[in-house]
Amino acid sequence: MAFLDHNGESEFPMSKDKVFEAMRKAIPTINGLKIENADKLQGRFVVKAGVSLYSWGENIPIQLIEISENRTKVQITSSPKTGIMFGGAFDMGKNRKNVENILSSTSKILSSESETNSPEIKQTNIIHPSNSSTNNFQTIQNSNFMENNDTNSNVWYEKTWLVVILCIIFFPVGLYALWKNSSISKGWKIGVTAIISLIVLANLSSNDKTSTTSTETQKVIDTEQPNTVETETVANVEHDKADAEKESITEKLKAKAKRDWPDDYTTQEFWVNEQIGAYEYMLTIENNSIKEKAQKDWPLDFTTQKFWYNEQIEAQERMK
Repeated sequence: MAFLDHNGESEFPMSKDKVFEAMRKAIPTINGLKIENADKLQGRFVVKAGVSLYSWGENIPIQLIEISENRTKVQITSSPKTGIMFGGAFDMGKNRKNVENILSSTSKILSSESETNSPEIKQTNIIHPSNSSTNNFQTIQNSNFMENNDTNSNVWYEKTWLVVILCIIFFPVGLYALWKNSSISKGWKIGVTAIISLIVLANLSSNDKTSTTSTETQKVIDTEQPNTVETETVANVEHDKADAEKESITEKLKAKAKRDWPDDYTTQEFWVNEQIGAYEYMLTIENNSIKEKAQKDWPLDFTTQKFWYNEQIEAQERMK
């Protein structure tokens, strides 16, 4: 049996059949629970709890034992469907509440049905520790105590789902509710508080580091800014100079094209574009003796410069 299984026993001063019928009416009224199987002859229920905020669901077998003609013992066990290894270790008190709600709802129905015909029904609860008895709990001892417990469960900090949400989105109020909640174990309270404290400290440390890094970065930027401005100024001057030189060469090429093909504008345009493309290509080549000779021999014929340069480079590679 897993250490988060919760067992509860209660004795009712009613016949087994009456308790069975009352329980069959009570269970469907509990949110999230449904009867999977009910065997009146054996006095046995198999109840399933669906997926909730706190678990992947629970299996809840219930056994009714007839002690005498008008005395029935109810034994309930609530276990996580997934076991401990797959999320069952984080039930946030869900298994305990399953048992508590079933006994409480059944007792209310029996009390209402017998109110006019019999004295007040009292429950005698017996705790039978299992292999992990520290997780078992003592259920409600009598109907008056159940009424007080129902009143307490209506307090906002007794709603475990609300406590979980507050711890996530607004931890100051969440921590207050966590420690006021009576259904969450002390171990969980200490663990959640420690985790939230570590997260807060980590965020504060991260903010300090970010602030320090920002200050240091700004200092570096302020130190390097003059050099950057100077570099940008030089680059702008070089760019303007290159643009002016290209514009001058373009005008010379256009003039030559008009002289060579005075009435053939398509040829003029084609030749000028080819020359400009070759000119831009020669700009990408690092200065060397072959490039210098090409520029010297054909100063305004960039397509020939490009062709001759590439031929020379390829021949140079072949001669190695």
